[in-house]
Amino acid sequence: KDIDDLVNFGCKHGVDFVAASFVQSGEDVRFIRRVLDENGGADIQIISKIENEEALQNFDEILEETDGVMVARGDLGMEIAAEKVPLAQKMLIQKSNRAGKFCICATQMLESMISNPLPTRAEMTDVANAVFDGTDATMLSGETANGAFPASAVRHMASIASEAEVAVDYYDQFKFLRYCHSWESISAAESVAASVVKSSIDLQEDKDGNGVVDANEGTVIVVVSSSGAQADLISKYRPPCPIVVVTDSKQVARHAAGRYGQRPLLVDSLKGSAQNLAGRAISFAKEGGFLHAGMHVVVCHGASEACADAHPTAAVTTLEAAASSPQAPMRLRRATTTYQDFHARNFVSCQRNVTLDLELISEPDLTMPRAAKIVCTMGPKCWDTATISKLLDAGMNVARLNFSHGNHEGHKAVLDTLRTAYVAKAAEMQQSLGLKTKPTWSVLLDTKGPEIRTAMLRDHKAIEIEAGQTVIVEAVGAAYTSFEGYKTDEETRIGLSYDKLCQSVKPGNRILIADGTISLRVEEILSDRELRATCLVSKKLGERKNCNLPGIKVDIPVLTEKDIDDLVNFGCKHGVD
Repeated sequence: KDIDDLVNFGCKHGVDFVAASFVQSGEDVRFIRRVLDENGGADIQIISKIENEEALQNFDEILEETDGVMVARGDLGMEIAAEKVPLAQKMLIQKSNRAGKFCICATQMLESMISNPLPTRAEMTDVANAVFDGTDATMLSGETANGAFPASAVRHMASIASEAEVAVDYYDQFKFLRYCHSWESISAAESVAASVVKSSIDLQEDKDGNGVVDANEGTVIVVVSSSGAQADLISKYRPPCPIVVVTDSKQVARHAAGRYGQRPLLVDSLKGSAQNLAGRAISFAKEGGFLHAGMHVVVCHGASEACADAHPTAAVTTLEAAASSPQAPMRLRRATTTYQDFHARNFVSCQRNVTLDLELISEPDLTMPRAAKIVCTMGPKCWDTATISKLLDAGMNVARLNFSHGNHEGHKAVLDTLRTAYVAKAAEMQQSLGLKTKPTWSVLLDTKGPEIRTAMLRDHKAIEIEAGQTVIVEAVGAAYTSFEGYKTDEETRIGLSYDKLCQSVKPGNRILIADGTISLRVEEILSDRELRATCLVSKKLGERKNCNLPGIKVDIPVLTEKDIDDLVNFGCKHGVD
């Protein structure tokens, strides 16, 4: 299914990203890359979902191969001790930051907003802490796909992220990220990128003396990049300001939707002078409301051409109060920021600090332009044009198509609606705000992956399982959609879709069903197909419930046939991002 989803939806319809479920190794990522590349999806970027202990153990090799990472806290919390998930989150985000790979923090971030108009205080804190940890994006799942208040959920998440970003100590954060590489050499391009970010921090001015650098006192970075590589290096060092990415690549513009701080400006060509392109970027930033008179602009461009990807250099200009023409020639002076460090550390450390004071907490109008992006899962509650428009107004950057549900025909209808809404919203914003450039958003295909589920039940009726009761579990494999479990006076028997269950588990292991609400302890392996288990809680069991085997290496390929079909015949075919 996964392969079908990738091939016949992702590649076919051109999604922008593919979030691959159940990635366990670097080879898994390389396999997905081959499927995409061989079916016209070379521009589709891979997001590896970290969902079990095996992925944690092999995270370094996964990180080397993947384009991005998703901290999938739901399944991860079933596979490892739940109280360890916050530690795993910090480690995964921190390693992603060090490697310069974008990271999405996902699952239950504003869960209560599925049925409530306001998030809990704990949920608000959770979103803010993900921003403090260094995530590039936070993700909404059921909140937008099936919730009663999808646009409100996006709006709250955007507001929380903006408030959290004001509190980050960017100077200390930069030092920390730079320390991570002080024991090894870095490329000239990365050295320039780090210098650009350091300059953007140094050039901030607290002009009103209130102890906070407000939005109109900060800086803006402009980078000219055809491949997006130099822009990504700048995002890696987490500047305290928007990054205007001037590019001639539609893919780079759409991929910017998932990157920290990036605001894409799509142009026809990068063959003009750096000064003219910087002028267009400054006009774009002014129209967007995040560049004001007197603010400094740090421009990263090429040494001998406008594009900074090959031989980057940096220059600084100041926006004068009288500057109004976007095409006016600009005087760029060379940036001279340097950096030295004597505190090399060769381990994963998460000692990031935030700066807070009473005014920052009590004053509601100190937010900076939001850098963390928002991914929204599409579903029946939000896949109409009107609601998509509301999500875009509220701050959605990436639309997620969940291929655990639906078929290609249904997803194509949603994709068409999304792209229609994108075009309409861009035109509306151009007219209402007087923008000269079109805003861009992107599309993410999330594969179903090799899930383990319970089989059908006799007469399709749920059965009551009691604590202490013996349950026979049968590994029925692909027949789980036809096998029927039952409960009689003699025995209770259920089926699982994992055909190598009895070869993978041993007595003492646990089988968690329905998000852990049902827990079975393995007592005895009866055959290569059956085992005996004891139920630890009293609960009603339904059909097709998800299962987890915490601490067990599961022998399942990262992509099913459906996944590959989805990547090739949808993702690659239709150009997802």
